[in-house]
Amino acid sequence: MTSRRQVLQALIGSGLSLSALPSLRAESPAPLQRGVALGLFHEDPLWSYAGLLREIKDLSASHVSLVPAYYQDHAGSTSIYGHPRFSVPDETITRTIQEAHALGLKVMLFPIVRLASPRSSSEWRGTLHPDDRKAWWTSYERLILHLAKLAQNLKVEQYSVGSELSTLDGERDLLDWKRLVAKVRTSYKGRLTYSGNWDHFEQVALYELCDSAGLCAYFPLASRLRTPPVSVEDMIGAWRKKRDELVAFARTKQKPILLTEVGYLSQRGAAAWPWEEAAEKPVDLEDQRRAYEAFARVWQGEPLLSGVYFWNYYGWGGRASRGYTMRHKPAAQEMERYFLGESQRPAVP
Repeated sequence: MTSRRQVLQALIGSGLSLSALPSLRAESPAPLQRGVALGLFHEDPLWSYAGLLREIKDLSASHVSLVPAYYQDHAGSTSIYGHPRFSVPDETITRTIQEAHALGLKVMLFPIVRLASPRSSSEWRGTLHPDDRKAWWTSYERLILHLAKLAQNLKVEQYSVGSELSTLDGERDLLDWKRLVAKVRTSYKGRLTYSGNWDHFEQVALYELCDSAGLCAYFPLASRLRTPPVSVEDMIGAWRKKRDELVAFARTKQKPILLTEVGYLSQRGAAAWPWEEAAEKPVDLEDQRRAYEAFARVWQGEPLLSGVYFWNYYGWGGRASRGYTMRHKPAAQEMERYFLGESQRPAVP
């Protein structure tokens, strides 16, 4: 049977518009990247992620995104480095990739940049303005090429060359990205993506260099002014509108969409501000579950979606957890139903 990826590649290679794809919905049911993100965030470099990987596999995931964090001091800094506490060594990345593969999980290596000493609460990787752009690019290239070689040696299936670098992923820096991606492709032979930020993805200039248009999908599903809870139907309405925009964007770019991060805090009202990772509202596992249900019902069967990675399984989870992890929470059941395509609730056209 012809896969969705084969159909996409054939259409893109022939120059045909992807607007033809809806007619192929029934004939090309390719395997979705049924992904879960796993942050490699433990401070002990000897700590094993094997147990979490087994749980992810048991939830019917086919892919895992392994997320190592690297640091620069603040938004104006020009040097990126491995933090002595918060960045895992190569040995841990290697071991975790091997453990994932041993379980039958395919891997996306997804490095991110964090700030060790931001100068204000508004500074993060999406607001970088290096004091010396050339020096920053030299440092970033060193990191990305190093990880690309590691990914190739370990037969990693997909590699992200960056995430949410909104002030550095536009037309101004396209030549730097072209040089970097060309060098990456000489050493890494798997699929490449880049993850644009949810409020900026339309301005990302380097999608033309990648195999998919990746983005984190922290779109608000409700107004901040609305008193929670928000109904599943309202969340579905918000997701349906955004899905239609993303599908139109994919057709324009002639690239499949890859949702690199879809996540919701298990806090009351969090569907209105899913990107606010430091929030501390009351625990609400049901609000998180409804958001997962809404996503599943809207995106089930969409042929231009090549994959989704739910953020982020790392953490204790359970009834007292305010965080993103769906571990030991009702949201995990919604995620598994979506992965299996067995949701008892109807998909939304």
